Amino acid sequence: MIQAGAERPSSLSDPSGHGIGVFGADPARNRFARLVCLVVAAIGWANLAILGRAMLSSNPPQAGFDLQLLLDAARRVAAGGSPYDPSAVANGLQARDLFYSYPPVVAQVLVPLSGLPTWLVLTGWCLGAVAGLVVMAALLARWPIGQRALAPAALSLDTALLTLAAAPYFFPFAVALLFGNVDAWFPLLFGAVALTLAAGRAVPSRVTSIAAGAALAIASAVKLHPATVVVWLAARRPAVSGVRRPGAAVIGAAIATGAAIVAVSLAVGGVGPWREYLDYLRLGGDADLASRVNIGPASQLALLAGDTSLARPLALVFAVIAVIVTVAAARLVRDHLESLGWAIVASLVVLPVTWYHYPVALIPIAVAAWTRSRGAPRGRRVTFALVAAYVVGDVAIVLPVALWLAVALLFVAVRWSRPQPGLEPAPDTAPTPQSVSGEAIAQAPVPR
Repeated sequence: MIQAGAERPSSLSDPSGHGIGVFGADPARNRFARLVCLVVAAIGWANLAILGRAMLSSNPPQAGFDLQLLLDAARRVAAGGSPYDPSAVANGLQARDLFYSYPPVVAQVLVPLSGLPTWLVLTGWCLGAVAGLVVMAALLARWPIGQRALAPAALSLDTALLTLAAAPYFFPFAVALLFGNVDAWFPLLFGAVALTLAAGRAVPSRVTSIAAGAALAIASAVKLHPATVVVWLAARRPAVSGVRRPGAAVIGAAIATGAAIVAVSLAVGGVGPWREYLDYLRLGGDADLASRVNIGPASQLALLAGDTSLARPLALVFAVIAVIVTVAAARLVRDHLESLGWAIVASLVVLPVTWYHYPVALIPIAVAAWTRSRGAPRGRRVTFALVAAYVVGDVAIVLPVALWLAVALLFVAVRWSRPQPGLEPAPDTAPTPQSVSGEAIAQAPVPR
């Protein structure tokens, strides 16, 4: 049995056993670093707000157009019409064309907001998505995935501050916010699923599982493709002997929430909108998917081959491959954080169109990899790989397909962040989070 103190390095704690975070052993230095994070965050978010206002003021507005599609559909529903606009596909579609193609429930939910100015809804949309990102980062840091001991509260605070400071400068997330895209909420929604892994060898609590299932159902009801994560949950290997279906509670909550969403939608609008939705999907099925800004593999291969008509059949092929990869990751990848990362990437490849900002769904994987590597021998390597992924993600705004290189660097970081053999508690003797005292943590040697 390893000592509890070996699980959390003392670089994250002070002599009294209370965490002081990740900025150093000096409390004064810690306070200064946190202040710097707040200043950097204030500058970054102020700059993004100014940019958003300027883009909204242009004619036509260059910001919030994804959200505008949802609000326009909600206004049509409020007026007693269909959320779908058949004229959008009358003359053929390109990958970059904008039209409402979400399930009817999205427009129905937004009806109460349809009478508000777009700038006001966009402001609330962005504030909510950012708050969700920061809260999820704090939760992931509090109980790092792959560790059995509860992390010091200061690690949670520092992770939240670093996330708040870094987010406005990370272009994929900033673009999702400026466009008002639903994907800006994916760090929160996919992060809820990641939290079900946070107990390491233990079974997640019922509340955590229900919240994860509800989050997955909401994401799937809006974008459809996150539903492939349910396949991953169903096929996932158990972390605890005797637990046959580690994701059963999450799957059950997802199914129950999804059924409730559909039931409410049918009660509000009847079957008609759902029939129109299926018809609309068929009408849009002939859209030209090949585009430089569509970073999906089908689009990029079609462009390389010089035949854009290949994009549609290739999209079907890659959708099948993505499902196979999802099952393989669930069964073959032992580290559940890396396994979930593969499942999320596969869910993005299932889509016929993958925009530059879609991989923000992987942000919870990056946060979890960083927090569980704090104080570990490879901690600096993990940080370096994540910083490299961050930089490449920003540079990829010029060459969107290069974002896959950032994803590859993220997986390098995840692999390096794996708990080292011999440092992980034995499954039958590992201390519970409640049994890890501050005194035991403080007795660990201080890394020099």
